[in-house]
Amino acid sequence: MKVEILVTGPELVGKGIRGIEPVIEEIISEASSEIHIMVYLLKPSALKILKLLERAAERGVRVSMVINNLGTQDPRVVAILRSLAQRFPHFKVVDFRDPRGAQLHAKVIVADRKRAVVGSANLSWGGMYSNYEVGLFIEGEPAWQLSAIIDYLEKRATSSSNTDLQLITSDRQVVMGLKCGDGFRG
Repeated sequence: MKVEILVTGPELVGKGIRGIEPVIEEIISEASSEIHIMVYLLKPSALKILKLLERAAERGVRVSMVINNLGTQDPRVVAILRSLAQRFPHFKVVDFRDPRGAQLHAKVIVADRKRAVVGSANLSWGGMYSNYEVGLFIEGEPAWQLSAIIDYLEKRATSSSNTDLQLITSDRQVVMGLKCGDGFRG
């Protein structure tokens, strides 16, 4: 297993520690079979990452994204995600909404179940460049475990009649999913 500290912030990047955004770009660009994402906030300033995800989908890479309350995200981002889910049957977007108001606050990107970035940075200008954020680049078994958690959320979104998660599929159907409070048992 390999663990590397990543940072964002004008005084931290370039001091012998890699930035979060270039590592995210690297693992998305190099993914060969699948990408798993859990994210709290996705802003238009992260369109470059969405473009990389589109290119990955064009290469046949399966993309599974669990995003906090899709309805509160920027409408431009939502439109792009819906378009990608419609164009590529292997591009799944799960809308995480908890009726009690709990938030999915995770920021995780995993490529091929082998390499992951986990940290405090949202997919936004602040998260990628101007805020002071810290993250970890992980290679090995923990990356697989993170993917399994995201698989669990996606599977529950497609197999349950609860209304806490919604899966946007390529044919514009919305399939209900995870009841918040259900535990992950990997």
